[in-house]
Amino acid sequence: MLLGEPKQTDFDLNFLCLGIPVRIHPGFWAIAALLSLPVGREPLPVLGFASAIFLSILIHELGHALAFRKCGIRSHIVLYHFGGLAAPYSISNYVGFGKDYSSRSKIFVTAMGPGVQLLSAILLVILLRGLGKTDGFVTRFIGVPAHWTADPMGVLNEIEQVEGSLLPFRAIPEFATVYQTRLRLVDTNQDGLITQQELSDYESRIDASEPLAVPAWESLEPLPEVLEPIRRYVPRDMVEHFTGAAQEALLRADDGEGKLILWSSVRLRHQASVEIENEFLRVFVFGFVQVGLFWAVMNLIPVYPLDGGQITRELFVLSGTPNAVIKSLKVSIVCGVISGLIGLQMQMMFIAIMFLMLAYSSYQTLQRMVGRYF
Repeated sequence: MLLGEPKQTDFDLNFLCLGIPVRIHPGFWAIAALLSLPVGREPLPVLGFASAIFLSILIHELGHALAFRKCGIRSHIVLYHFGGLAAPYSISNYVGFGKDYSSRSKIFVTAMGPGVQLLSAILLVILLRGLGKTDGFVTRFIGVPAHWTADPMGVLNEIEQVEGSLLPFRAIPEFATVYQTRLRLVDTNQDGLITQQELSDYESRIDASEPLAVPAWESLEPLPEVLEPIRRYVPRDMVEHFTGAAQEALLRADDGEGKLILWSSVRLRHQASVEIENEFLRVFVFGFVQVGLFWAVMNLIPVYPLDGGQITRELFVLSGTPNAVIKSLKVSIVCGVISGLIGLQMQMMFIAIMFLMLAYSSYQTLQRMVGRYF
């Protein structure tokens, strides 16, 4: 809920949702598209993320509007360039409800927006987990345990942490030229990849006049850090040490007896098994969860006119604090500046500018009320 309702235009989209009038200002689509650009330049992912923004914010405002209805107040929803708002049809409709629309009722109406938005995101994560799919956001960016979200990193980390589960391999051309001819004899499965186990097995099968395994391996140049983690394989005899999802991930990457179970294949195939295949839906789900959590939490920051600022005001009123509105404005200024500075530090310019503007708006309102600096 940001700032005032924009004027109507010829390009507005109007419809009813659960009996509540909804108007979408063209500025909303412009900002939604702009915020969707980081997911890619192709139309499909941009459309998926923009759709997630639309649905999540609509759910947020529906929470407010349905709470208004519960309190007997008719309202409508507007989505525009600063997000959205659920507004009563008239001041008389809002104020004239009298004592029945108490501070507790106002807190209920205000909290319902972020509440249902947050709940919708959490329910989607739970639904996906039940289907064995991951949302791709809450574990990687928030740190929720991977087994709660089917995030692929949970199973992959489980395998990595077992000693001896991952061993290095190298391609024949990476070895010194003097060894390459003999290494083709070592490479019994003809995959062009050499492991230390293959070298040791080869030496044990022949009466070598000179050692091969140690000097050949020592002739290798160190791998760059970006390549070292993926140039590994899982020994076949290690598969039986795992159970459940970890074993399934290994078997999924097993291309047959004699072939190495490449760690890169394990990662890719397991990730593909838990991710949503359809690109539009995958981006939509990621965006819906991200926006649902981020927008709901951000709206609870005690800054006017965000939901958190309005809840703070009503809590001051309920507590009987003198000059409740003035105190809530001071809280709004401080929290707005802090949030803006955090946004700058995190290089989130849109968020930083928005919170600094809201802090300044609260400062101006305070000056009009008290007529002096504080």
